[in-house]
Amino acid sequence: MPDWITHIAVAWILCTIIGFKYKQFNPSNTAIVMVGAILPDFVQIGSLGIWSFVEPLHIPIGTLIIAAMISLAFQEKKMVFLFLILGFTTHYALDLLETSINGGIYLFYPLYWGQYQFGLIPTDDYIITIISLILVFIVYLISRYHIKTKHEV
Repeated sequence: MPDWITHIAVAWILCTIIGFKYKQFNPSNTAIVMVGAILPDFVQIGSLGIWSFVEPLHIPIGTLIIAAMISLAFQEKKMVFLFLILGFTTHYALDLLETSINGGIYLFYPLYWGQYQFGLIPTDDYIITIISLILVFIVYLISRYHIKTKHEV
């Protein structure tokens, strides 16, 4: 099941790998992507008993609205907004992989009420968390090597 650790790890891995080529994916912007990766699940904090009210925020259009509101607090509004979008895109990509008991994600709501899921990962399986943490370690080692060789040149 993609939990917060997995969502953050996958966002970090993606940004670190892209950062080898593009300098915009620096640690500050990577942090914004990681916030975007858990943004759809923020509504679950303290939502005991009010899930039906906050559930629309756990769909792409709801998260897009929240990301737009958050980006207004920054000077680089457009850049922050795009990094938040990248983050929540990784979140929904991971959520699509799981087998959800509620039928999946309303990916195209409000245009289409169909739910989507690929059913590859059971919700009670933490193997993806373990795999993502192993990949974090590998990408970290590669990034350290990349930085070291870059400074030697």
